[in-house]
Amino acid sequence: MNWRRARRIGSSLLGRRLAVRLSEPFYCWRAQRQTVRRLQSLPQRGLLVNLGCGYRPLAGWVNVDAARGFADVVCDVRVGLPFREASCRAILSEHLIEHLTREEGIRLVNECYRVLEPGGVLRISTPDAEKFLRAYATDDPFLFSPAFPEPIETPLDRINLMMRAHGHHLWAYDEASLGRLLQQAGFEQIVRQAYDLSLSADLAGTDHPDREFESLYLEARKSGGRENLAHSVGGDPS
Repeated sequence: MNWRRARRIGSSLLGRRLAVRLSEPFYCWRAQRQTVRRLQSLPQRGLLVNLGCGYRPLAGWVNVDAARGFADVVCDVRVGLPFREASCRAILSEHLIEHLTREEGIRLVNECYRVLEPGGVLRISTPDAEKFLRAYATDDPFLFSPAFPEPIETPLDRINLMMRAHGHHLWAYDEASLGRLLQQAGFEQIVRQAYDLSLSADLAGTDHPDREFESLYLEARKSGGRENLAHSVGGDPS
């Protein structure tokens, strides 16, 4: 009897909620075992890592998330990254850092610096707090954009959703604050980027199109390697 059939039988006998609760330890154990095997099989250099992949894994990348499902590696990035020092060529962190406390965000950026190879690039996107606050101060209709998944009644509702997201967002960033975080971690070349443009050919074209209208994109290159390469690749600069 395979596990899928056993799960169906268990659900019918115990009820779905109880069956899920009782089977959770097994699925956590299985995800942990698969993660260990995946990490052991990775090359020592040149990794492409997608942090907080959610439901959007990238082909050819090591997709990391705290939740099972689409992740290759299941781990809690708040406590560190399970990769060797200088093993990663590029790291993508798309709308993840705002879900961490400031201290956790600092720890994550420091970990990204540790695991990046010399010349490696970290790309972070997050809601652009400056854009939201300027829109609030100038009555910009951006805050009422239909591109947002949740409608609002007042402009301050949008500010609250950006900063809090019903408890899921824990810290907001603008270019200055995020850039300072990257600088303090040791990154020397820090560049604000446009949608889908990147210092790295690996990272060009990886942005989620649904988040472009609200996002701040910052990239940071670890010193060494090709740190003097300043132009962007990918996308359409026009």
